Amino acid sequence: MIPLNNRKILIHLIMIGIVVTTYDVMFHSLLTIVHIAFEWFELALEGIIEHLFHTDRKQSQIIVFYLLCLMALCCCYLLWLALPRFYNRLKEQILATGSQYKSYITGCWSEQSSIQKIKWVTSFTVSISFLAFFAFS
Repeated sequence: MIPLNNRKILIHLIMIGIVVTTYDVMFHSLLTIVHIAFEWFELALEGIIEHLFHTDRKQSQIIVFYLLCLMALCCCYLLWLALPRFYNRLKEQILATGSQYKSYITGCWSEQSSIQKIKWVTSFTVSISFLAFFAFS
């Protein structure tokens, strides 16, 4: 009998394996489902407009097209309003993370001995030199 914790780990590994091996099929299937749902929404909207306003198929398709364009423009406008706030929050988080990382690196650097600092600087200089040599030759 497999213990409960090991069974959960095994199930997670199996699920990860399924996702890794079938990610392209799952992504394509997801897009297909979203497309079919959109087509059903469009068809239902078209039927409602035909029934309410007593229009023929072509007129209701034109009305649905312009309604969908209006919805897309409204979504773009709302996104335009939300992007500056999202950008500012993301910028603050990145600056805070960078500050924490900088203080961590500074602390690690100050703990190193002079010999270790010389080794680090030398290996960094040699690495950059080889990188430049192989990239530009």
